[in-house]
Formats: sequence, structure tokens, C-alpha cells
Amino acid sequence: MSYMETRSANERVAALARKQHGRVTRAQLNQAGVTHAMIQNWVARGHLTRVLPKVYAIGHTAPSREADLWAAVLYAGPGAMLGHGTEAHWMGLIDYAPRIIEVSTPRRVRSVVGVKVYARRSGLTRVPHRGIPVTPIPVMLLDLAATCDLKLLNRALSQLDHQHRLNIAALERACGPGYPGSTILREALATYNPRMKYANGGLEEAFVRFCDQRRLPMPRFNVYVHGVKSDAYWPQARLVVELDSEDNHSTPWQRRRDRRNDLKLRSHGLTVLRYDWVLVHEQAEEVTQDVLAALERGLFNQWPAGH
Repeated sequence: MSYMETRSANERVAALARKQHGRVTRAQLNQAGVTHAMIQNWVARGHLTRVLPKVYAIGHTAPSREADLWAAVLYAGPGAMLGHGTEAHWMGLIDYAPRIIEVSTPRRVRSVVGVKVYARRSGLTRVPHRGIPVTPIPVMLLDLAATCDLKLLNRALSQLDHQHRLNIAALERACGPGYPGSTILREALATYNPRMKYANGGLEEAFVRFCDQRRLPMPRFNVYVHGVKSDAYWPQARLVVELDSEDNHSTPWQRRRDRRNDLKLRSHGLTVLRYDWVLVHEQAEEVTQDVLAALERGLFNQWPAGH
């Protein structure tokens, strides 16, 4: 290969690498004009590193989520895309990524360590999301319904609603006889509470369900009260409930922030209550009575003495 041909091949490979976060397949290298001998030479010199069968990192193997996702899609072959829980996490619909990357492909490809392949799925349309191909939203939700915990499905629905991307009619049309997940998705849509879209995280979503089940007045979620973002707020009763997850309320700095916010809210005459996951789930009756008592006190104090 001449110098100009080698340079042209290098430029094509570099363009691919930029698009795919440093990951390319052997087939793509061949299509770019890189011969088998050149691939072997680049591997020997450390310019290429195998990360999955027939998938290489170019230049270095510096880890990144995008690079790992691209490697999985490329391994599954042309037409492949992210799906299931991996797609839901990539789209910001669930909080935690599955331990293994899930991809769908029209081809006959086996799963490997770290990558779960749903193979021979013909007729799926690829949709780009943040640069990586994914399945359409109705397909992703059906797959979630068929393979994941119902809580993850409800979380995805509420986040889609929050992003103004929840099309219930389209989801209902996607459910049909013989489609795995259809029954579960229909049930989730039938019981979906639109207030979930205002909840931020699993504990707040649990508190929405808690209020529904315990017939408590529904508060406003994630609103600013005197400059403090409050998890749940009953304006008429001047009551704020903060829901303390381990992620955002466990460090010394976070606890000091919480105490400062509580002090500021109390200085404006508000009552502030705090509950964690264990209290909401394991001492539900005590929490219910605590909230009801605070609501009654707040409402009573709105009336002048003698009324």
C-alpha cells in the first residue's frame, strides 16, 4: 500500500473512531482500506487493542460509558442497537444501569461476557439517542415490562412523562397478542399516576404511592419554598416533608445543608418533617399519623382564634 493510500485509510479510521468513541470493528477497518497485515501490525504496536470479539479500541482503552456501549453495539453487528434496561438508563429513564449491556440485533449473534444480545429481532427501527442507536420507546418499554422489575417500568414511565415524551396512545397500540410484556405494560399504564412525573427518584415515587394508598392529600412535589427546593409541600397547611435517600442526605456536608434548609423554612413559620426509606416502608402507619397531625395543626392555625 502506498503512502497516500495508508494516509487515506488512517483518516477514514480516525473519522470512524471519533464517531464511535474510539471503537471500531475488523470489518470497518477492512472497509476503510486497512489490510489484515496492517491490523496485525497495529495490534502488535499497541495502536489497536481487542475489547470484544472483532471489536477494537484505537490508540488506548481508556474506559468510558459511551465507549463500552458502542463496543457492544458494534459487536452485535450492523443494524444493532441498545435496548431494554441499558437503553432506559442511557435515556435517563432509570437510575442505575444494568450490570451487563443489553443490545438487540437482527443478526444471529451470541452473548459474551458483559454483553447480553437479543438476537434475530427483525423489523426494529434504529433511533439515534445521544449519538448511539437505540430501539423506539414503545419497544424499549415492552422489553422492560417483559424482563425487569415493575418498579423500573413505572420509573421509566414517570421520567418519560417528566420529559414530555410519554405517548400513552402509542404505547397502548404497541401492546398486542404475542408481544412479550404487553400485559404488564397495559397494567402499568392503567394504574399510572401522572403526579409521578414530579417525583425525583425512587423514594419520592414511593411517597406518591404512599399518599394515594393512605388517602393523604396530595402535595406539590419538588417546588421552591422560600428559596429552598422542597420534596413535598402542602401550601395551605404550611407543611414540608423531606424524603431523605442515602444518595443525597448521608454525608456531613449534606446533613448540614439539610439542617440549614430546615432552619430557614421554620423561620418562615413552616413545619418540616423528614422521613427515610425505612420509615416510609416499614413504619407507614406512624408516618401517616405524623403527616395527618401536622396537616391538621397547619390547617387549624390558618383560622383566627375563636373560630
